[in-house]
Amino acid sequence: MQEESSPLVTSSSSTSNQHAAADHEESSSYNNNTSTPTLIEEDYGVYKKQRHPIIVKFLQFKQFYQSEKLRKVRRWIAFVIGAAMMIAAGTQYAFSSISPSLKKRFDLTQTEVNTIGTAANLGTNFSFLFSLVNDFLGARSCSFVSGAFLFGSYFLMALTVSGAIPGAENYIALSAFMFIMGNSSGGAYTAAMTTSVKNFPERNRGLVVGVLASFFGISSAIYSGSYQYIFQLQLQPYMIFCAVLGGIVVLILGTVFLDGKSSADKNDAGKKVSTANTINSSQQEATTTSEEGKPIVVDPSTGELPAEQTLESTTMMEEDTQTYEEDELREKLQQLEIPNVNSLKMLISLDFWLAFLVIFIVVGSGITVINNLGSLVLAYGGYNGQQNMMVIVFSICNCLGRLLFGILSDKLLSPKRGITRITFLSICIVMMTVIQFLFAVMPLEGFYPLIIFLGICYGGTYALTPTFNSERFGAKYFGMNSTIQSMAASLGSYAFSTGLAGYLYQVNIEKPRTLTCHGRPCYEATFYILSLLGCVALIISLILHKRTLWLYKTLYKRRHYATLLDRLISNNGKSTTKNI
Repeated sequence: MQEESSPLVTSSSSTSNQHAAADHEESSSYNNNTSTPTLIEEDYGVYKKQRHPIIVKFLQFKQFYQSEKLRKVRRWIAFVIGAAMMIAAGTQYAFSSISPSLKKRFDLTQTEVNTIGTAANLGTNFSFLFSLVNDFLGARSCSFVSGAFLFGSYFLMALTVSGAIPGAENYIALSAFMFIMGNSSGGAYTAAMTTSVKNFPERNRGLVVGVLASFFGISSAIYSGSYQYIFQLQLQPYMIFCAVLGGIVVLILGTVFLDGKSSADKNDAGKKVSTANTINSSQQEATTTSEEGKPIVVDPSTGELPAEQTLESTTMMEEDTQTYEEDELREKLQQLEIPNVNSLKMLISLDFWLAFLVIFIVVGSGITVINNLGSLVLAYGGYNGQQNMMVIVFSICNCLGRLLFGILSDKLLSPKRGITRITFLSICIVMMTVIQFLFAVMPLEGFYPLIIFLGICYGGTYALTPTFNSERFGAKYFGMNSTIQSMAASLGSYAFSTGLAGYLYQVNIEKPRTLTCHGRPCYEATFYILSLLGCVALIISLILHKRTLWLYKTLYKRRHYATLLDRLISNNGKSTTKNI
């Protein structure tokens, strides 16, 4: 019986082994032939054979692009795309180039033209809905919505200029279109800026903001030059160009490539967890809040005074000679971290309102010159089109100012010598005050030097104020906080450009003219008033400097510890550093 059953057992075992081998071979062949990632097999394994190869390749590329090894690459790609979005979204700065053509095409008064320009600025700085989308749904969703509205607003304006929408041929409808355009431009600005603010280290924040803001400033040179030399002062093709460019860059590229999850601290998450309990308990004991809402940092072990009272150069020199463990440095950085402040708490901060008033006066004064440059040139004896070259010069200097003040405020920051970002903001205010006074007395031939310095100090203000906001109130709510802060620019634009300059321009029109004013009195009083307000802004900035000196002393000490940590990690042969 055993001899007869043996072949059966052997045969059965052989057959079983053959099936197992076949199954293994089939499984091995299947696994070797497919390049689909595990994530795709888990999500779509049942429908694997029904997927189109293009879809499979796209999902594979997406998974590869989102991998950890491309984290730094994604950060720089998002930065480059953000710069392109800044250019696409900066069309409102070229408004003074098209304003004479709009005025002639629709038979508008100067006040009505200024209202259209102000609507664009209001839209840019009142983009609350886009900021909410950015903060809660992410930069990609914000880019998609912003690009769609940017395309739609310019396309509607192009149809209006062509006469296809007769009911919209009035300044109210044009103002509505420009407001929507400004809203979507503000959304694109917020998405691009917040992505890089989160992705890059805190110590490079001024440089990052300055570079991105410089591209936003240079955009007016691109659009003004295109309007004059490529489109030959033709409104309809120019507006279609703006619509298509905004749609491609913001709607498509921004939606695909803006990645706000590539911050430099991602690799240190595991290290952070190991010391989380120690850090959190120390931070709770070490951080409190003063009556003014400032975070006061106290060493829990020694009970020392706040950092703003103890940060001296001798202390910093002593710390250079001390030996720190990595966890100890991280704990010190956590203790000195500036807390994130939401928009509601920001609105009850005196520091916010001081900065708000400074932006209201300084940026509002600059926008007054920009929006009225076409009429200003005509009033001082120039011709239509002469302002286009001035707009290009202003745009280039605006770009340089944002870049220059962004870099200098990072490199020359020295709180122990009283040099903070507010110091550089005060320099911009002094420049703006002097320039406004000189516009009142300078002939048209001397406008170019004034335009150069106007662009530099205007751009510097736009580089410094968002950086200050992110440092004072944190990066977490930067989208909404910066949008609220930028409302000051819109209010200043309306108060000074539309209200003050528009009213005084109309008052000085000599009969029988009804639309155009000629002569120095058209804008002379406006510039004198703005120069006086500049003196007020300077006083406010000095108060703000004194109140926020503690902030930059704390940030300076954080930067010192960050440098020590970088050296320690470098000496240990580690390849990544903590984003601080």
